[in-house]
Amino acid sequence: MALAQTTTGPRIHAGEGVAGIFSEFRGAVLWHDPTAKESSPALNGEVLFASPVPVRLTAGIDPLWRWVLEPRPHLGFTANLEGKTSKGYAGLTWTTMLARDVLRPGDGIRFDLMFGGSLNDGKHDARLSDRKDLGGNLLFRVGAEIGYQVDRHLSVSLFIDHDSNAGTARRNQGLNSLGVRLGYAL
Repeated sequence: MALAQTTTGPRIHAGEGVAGIFSEFRGAVLWHDPTAKESSPALNGEVLFASPVPVRLTAGIDPLWRWVLEPRPHLGFTANLEGKTSKGYAGLTWTTMLARDVLRPGDGIRFDLMFGGSLNDGKHDARLSDRKDLGGNLLFRVGAEIGYQVDRHLSVSLFIDHDSNAGTARRNQGLNSLGVRLGYAL
């Protein structure tokens, strides 16, 4: 059985990418908290690391399910451009190719799910008219992304994420971000 990586999308396995560690970089200008109290632009940057799961352990599994066992750790930030809530975050990203060779050989439609935590400089229990009451500075973070993998390296995707204390505090207004991200796979 061949263990070769497909030619579509980023190298996600341990030992692949730059120095066997880094898998992909992503960045965007986002709409922070669309149509809500903190609605404003923000910059986003993220690095994805190679999955710690070696390809030899998942190579025999149907690709329809294999992606579930191959999460990539990520580390990122969202910096608000109008002085509202900014954050740093970390967690895991699960990536799967929904379709390959869509418009030309080597391209594809990619889907990502993200889960982790975030640390923000937002307000909690402040009850301000232009700021969210987050209930704390350490929050859960979930997100999803659907994108077009132009070639082995370049991707463009629609991105959304949500930060919340999941009801662990009295106030829980949460934050959302929406935008188009560019990705560069290594």
